[in-house]
Amino acid sequence: GEESGEAVGTVSDDGYGMSPETGAKLFSPFFTTKPTGQGTGLGLAVAHGIIQAHAGRIEVESVPGKGSTFRIRLPSAGANAPPQAA
Repeated sequence: GEESGEAVGTVSDDGYGMSPETGAKLFSPFFTTKPTGQGTGLGLAVAHGIIQAHAGRIEVESVPGKGSTFRIRLPSAGANAPPQAA
């Protein structure tokens, strides 16, 4: 979707959800809730960095036992484009 000059993508699940403590560490490099050897903890940290590098942001809403929603907001193509010569 698009909201006020932003392209918005949303991904939701109905999984375990996250506690506030987990949510606070979510984008930290090497943070994982998976068992040792099952994950590197880099996926969301890398995604967060890429989104920020493109002047965007990622928002997370989560309810333990209900699931999580990730919303990615990036500026629309023309939002920060330099003026073009006529």
